Amino acid sequence: MNVAQTALGIQIRNLEEELGVELLDRHSRGVTPTPAGAELDAYAVQVLGLLSEARQSMRKFSGLAATDLTLGLTPSSMRLVGDDILVDLARMIPNVTLHLVEEFSFILMRLLEKGEISCALTFSSDHDPRLAQWRLMEEDLFYLTSPDQAPPGDTIAFRDVLKADLALTGRLDAVVRLIDENAQRMGLKVNIAYEVQSIRAVKNLVAKGIAATVMPYGAAEGELRAGVLQARLITTPSVTRTLSFVYPKDMAAVTETPEFRAFVHTIVERLHAAPGPVTRLL
Repeated sequence: MNVAQTALGIQIRNLEEELGVELLDRHSRGVTPTPAGAELDAYAVQVLGLLSEARQSMRKFSGLAATDLTLGLTPSSMRLVGDDILVDLARMIPNVTLHLVEEFSFILMRLLEKGEISCALTFSSDHDPRLAQWRLMEEDLFYLTSPDQAPPGDTIAFRDVLKADLALTGRLDAVVRLIDENAQRMGLKVNIAYEVQSIRAVKNLVAKGIAATVMPYGAAEGELRAGVLQARLITTPSVTRTLSFVYPKDMAAVTETPEFRAFVHTIVERLHAAPGPVTRLL
């Protein structure tokens, strides 16, 4: 948010004094919204959405072509092409100002549904009728271990992956859901020894030899290049996810222009060309 915690706390308390209600319950584990806070949040989402629509609408009267967009990316995509995206946009569509947000796919979908980001490159299979999507690329996932626990060969059967103690990032994550779906089709059980909503924490557990994991190559590209982790491509069956560009249908005037489509396909081509990941363009 680019706001210091202290300054943000002061703003919230000032808002509470202005409205005459408590918006947050503060406790040792952090904060949670009060009923009043939850209701105000719903109004805020509507107000900010209408403000964004108003700005877009007024541009046709002012003659301004500039547009602000917030693009959501998964951690693996951000690590592979995050900086390049900003350079590509400035070159291809100079009248668009782009902001990047890095989150898991399921969180990006929630942000889209709430109107907090403009569009996203996500691997989520969830579909909201208010959103449009382009299927762009398939990506095969890898089995990651510490170097001293790496199995022989360049590949590993999915059945053997499930024999390991796995550290994964939570049941809502697209990768975990794919693993569950494959396991159910084969009548097998997933052994999740550690469930941690942090890619960095998962990689630390794997590097220490405490657990193994399943990840896209890009999420651990730095550690794999440094030899801290070892990767084996999962086969029989592979664990494959699909990258889609997702956006609200009312954003079509921007996202469905030839210039923006070319920009999105440039991002995907960079992901496809990156060394390491196993991908197929759709």
